[in-house]
Amino acid sequence: MPALLRHVVAALLACGALLAHAAGEEVLVGQSVSLTGPVAEHGQGVAQGAKLYIDAVNAAGGVGGRRIVLSVLDDAGDARRSGENAKQLIERDGVVALFAGVEGGPCVAQLKEAVAHSVPLVACVAGSPEMREPFTRMSFPVRSPHFGEFAKLLDIAKSYGMKRVAFFHADSDTGRRHLANVRKLAEARGLDVVPLVAASGAKPDDLARALAEARVDTAFNHGSYAAYAALIKAARARGSTVQFMAVNSGAAQMARLLGADAKGLIFTQVVPFPWAVAVPVVKEYHQALARSAPGAQPSFSGLEGYVSAKVLVAGLRAAGKDASRAGIAKGLESLGTLDVGGMTVAFAPNSRTGSTFVDTVIVAADGRFSR
Repeated sequence: MPALLRHVVAALLACGALLAHAAGEEVLVGQSVSLTGPVAEHGQGVAQGAKLYIDAVNAAGGVGGRRIVLSVLDDAGDARRSGENAKQLIERDGVVALFAGVEGGPCVAQLKEAVAHSVPLVACVAGSPEMREPFTRMSFPVRSPHFGEFAKLLDIAKSYGMKRVAFFHADSDTGRRHLANVRKLAEARGLDVVPLVAASGAKPDDLARALAEARVDTAFNHGSYAAYAALIKAARARGSTVQFMAVNSGAAQMARLLGADAKGLIFTQVVPFPWAVAVPVVKEYHQALARSAPGAQPSFSGLEGYVSAKVLVAGLRAAGKDASRAGIAKGLESLGTLDVGGMTVAFAPNSRTGSTFVDTVIVAADGRFSR
């Protein structure tokens, strides 16, 4: 073989080897999520649902020949630890995106690290206003914000002729922003709002006493289902007849914690009803559970994790060959309006609408949910 031809063949073989290597590369995504602690069951459900979809994508060849690898750290629902985890995943592990943490405090902490390092934060499971306001290019929220859930719950209160509403919120900047939004929404509906602050060290019995003294018709919360469930338990033990409502976070887990006290509790939800298999994404989720986790029960948390993973993968596919942090951010914001199978998510270069889907469910006497 002539020397020139040998060099050409060698070069082609080298290029082929490089392409094969590239096709086999991994896309490393970081997830700091609550696997222990007071909201562990919710975090575990989200993580399981996301894994169902990502495993299926990897089994089918990944994205552009690349396997998606999740590097998962437990933050136990603690905001400071969540921020530290995010920094570690970015700086030490070199992840190209952060994905699907749970709860407002941890997600806001992750967002700070994402912005500081120009890493996209995708589908953090929180309704905090900070995920959208002010606009930041690195934030890609999927679920509807709590603002939409608050509006839905206040509409329910108004439709039943209720006048005074208690709002149970965290003693934090995020909690106070939520309170300001609730007041604005309530004023437009002619309703009075009584703040009920979950200050550090506040005992459920003391909060239940304050709730009774406020003489409200209904109460609802933001975030932390464990603390809110403790308040409801204490209030019911005092004979309270307040109509309790709640945002979506940890609905199944809260109902389980409350037992018989959950009867009649109204929840907003930000994903379709997980048992409504006529909805395409719900049917897909059920099929994934049957294949990979036979015997596992569907849940709101699991379905939200599954939907979140679909959005992440859509962004990775849109990024094409550029699986860098900047490439993935560009891919996500190029999606426009994405139909994940019965619910839509919208991103654009200058907006992060995500989903606006909000539904309501009620807990029946047997502890199950109905619509």
